[in-house]
Amino acid sequence: MNLYLTDEQNMLQESAARLFAAESSGARVRAAEATGFDPALWQQLQEMGLNLMRLPEAAGGLDSGLLDAVLVAEQAGRYLASVPLIEHMAASRLLAQFEGEGVSAALAKLAEGALITFAPQLLNSRKIPVNAAAVADYVLLADSNGLYLLGAEHFSPIANLGSGALAQLKESVELNDFAVAQGSEALAEFNAACDEWRLLCAAALSGLAEQGLRMASEYANERKAFGVPISSFQGISHPLADAISQAEGAQLLTRKAVWALATGRSDAAASVAMAFWWAADTSSKAMAKALHTFGGYGVSLEYDIQMYYRRAKAWPACAGDAQRALLDAADRLWPEQRSASAVTKLADAGENHQDYSLGADAEAFAEETRAFFAKHMTPELRAHAHHSVDGFHPDFNKLAAKEGMLFPHWPAEYGGLGKSAYELAAMVAVIEAEGWEHVTAPITNQVAQIVMRFGTEEAKAESLGRFGSGESLACMGFTEPSCGCDVFAAKTFAEVQENGDWLINGQKIFTTAANLADYCFLLARTSSDKPKHKGLSVFLVPMDLPGIEVHAVHTLQDERTNIVYFSDVKLPAKYLVGEVDGGLKVMASTLEMEHGSADQYRHGHVTAFHAAEKWALAAERDGLPLLADNQTASRLARAKVHLEVSTLLCYRAIWCMSEQIHNRYWGPMAKLFATEYYQRDADDLMDMCAPYSVIQQRDGLGHLEVGYRQSIGTTIYGGTSEVQRSLVAEQALGLARSRG
Repeated sequence: MNLYLTDEQNMLQESAARLFAAESSGARVRAAEATGFDPALWQQLQEMGLNLMRLPEAAGGLDSGLLDAVLVAEQAGRYLASVPLIEHMAASRLLAQFEGEGVSAALAKLAEGALITFAPQLLNSRKIPVNAAAVADYVLLADSNGLYLLGAEHFSPIANLGSGALAQLKESVELNDFAVAQGSEALAEFNAACDEWRLLCAAALSGLAEQGLRMASEYANERKAFGVPISSFQGISHPLADAISQAEGAQLLTRKAVWALATGRSDAAASVAMAFWWAADTSSKAMAKALHTFGGYGVSLEYDIQMYYRRAKAWPACAGDAQRALLDAADRLWPEQRSASAVTKLADAGENHQDYSLGADAEAFAEETRAFFAKHMTPELRAHAHHSVDGFHPDFNKLAAKEGMLFPHWPAEYGGLGKSAYELAAMVAVIEAEGWEHVTAPITNQVAQIVMRFGTEEAKAESLGRFGSGESLACMGFTEPSCGCDVFAAKTFAEVQENGDWLINGQKIFTTAANLADYCFLLARTSSDKPKHKGLSVFLVPMDLPGIEVHAVHTLQDERTNIVYFSDVKLPAKYLVGEVDGGLKVMASTLEMEHGSADQYRHGHVTAFHAAEKWALAAERDGLPLLADNQTASRLARAKVHLEVSTLLCYRAIWCMSEQIHNRYWGPMAKLFATEYYQRDADDLMDMCAPYSVIQQRDGLGHLEVGYRQSIGTTIYGGTSEVQRSLVAEQALGLARSRG
């Protein structure tokens, strides 16, 4: 996996940002609203060559890759550039695919700074507004017969929502007089250009949304109510946290689509439609939240946020109803059921060094994992399988450890294979697909890795070998009945004794696997006279010590968790993890690991979606494939988009940890998005597949039924969505702390 930009791309991005920040200020954008065009800015783009990026070298352009163009489009969107740059990029490359005297003359003019635009949809009415047709030197149009190249004099300007230079074709124009090319090949080139425009528009919208949200955040930090910044109110900060998660997801989805095109992936065409729909759908909603943050000032024309609000809706509308992009995605994902024609021409993305997959090594290890299950999964084990800790099998756990399938990412000194986080993620995906329990291993892994870093030599020697061999399990004792997700408010108390040992009293709840565990990773208060964050310590507590009682708590997810009571538990000193009153440091590492493993919350979503997809592909209604129904196809495609964004956010968190990038919100953002959209989609897909979805069964839609019950819990485990939203708001947007 590689999300880095090259040095040249970083320079390009920075140069574009400086240009638009200087030449597309709020004042300049307002000044250009009367015509929708800033000629001085266009001249600046010409001098820097940015308007020539997608024009082939043979036509006098730079022939830059699509990712480079996307990076510039993001910055153009961020500053509401009053020029039709994305239309020009896509149209100039489209025109260069054809020949003819008029085409050659136009291409020569484009190389000198002329402006070309196009309508990114077939012309089924002369009333279709075309962005920049009022000011462009050339306008490309297409209908079902072919392509046409016209001048701006054939268009009539119209006032519009986004204050762009929109115009409509005059009734008197005879299109055949301006024909450039005809036939299916010409239309295939046009459709590829429309896809390129979609990605550039999606990039511009993601930049627009991020900037608008940052403007709202700055205002929320400055504006006070009841004596405090309004950004400290969760009613303000949490919607903005959701919106920035969606906006960053849009950026990732767009860049991933470019990579899919560049590498010829089978899902490339669908990725384009998904990226465009997601950016169009979420950016307008994000700007509604941003404007609302400003209150009454937001609708005032002297505030810039209203310009972002208008353009977020107006820009994608140039291609028609953006919601139709979901049907395009469905057509490209399930063409047989949709009776849809295959995409015959993909947009040319050029070279792309990025990689949004887990990589060849990860896929190879996934194959090893499949082979392991094929070899060892007996009918008896299949019958024993369960998604919860009830599916734990001691002998199989030891077998997995023996063959390197339990903790393959551990260092060799602790019995691991030194596998990467990407290989681990690929292995876990296979385990989930096999329907095997994957609860006990992640918990034990997390505890063991903290013991590796902070444990005493005696505790390491005793526990790590047992963990690594699959002989022992761990559970986590963080949450208490009185404090919930505020783990630092723990009341379980550990009192040091004269001999240096500890006496522990208290209780923990939702201690998953405590009924199976040999050790509890316990957070306890060790100083009552210090602030709550500073008087805590962490212990590795053997579960067979006298004074420990485990009581079952059963949940609607068809799983067992526990409440654990500690009554005068005498704990030897060697089990202290880290320093006395140093629990905050240990917990910070623990929570960092927790946030970096957000991918674990995504797998139930994957399984539930695939169950619904498989059912929908085979189902019929009134003698037609179920997915022939547009509403059903849109719903399934929407869930697919959510899963794609979830995957990208989770993979980014894995990449962040692997590359040791310091980022404090990518993990919480991934966990927030993955669990919230898992719950939303499980809810909607249950309806879509009703009444069969309510039947409890081990296979088929039974995975969706279980997923519906599981999904709500994922928004609570590992820190509730509200906690994650606060972290994202504070770390991603710089909003005031909203927690005590």
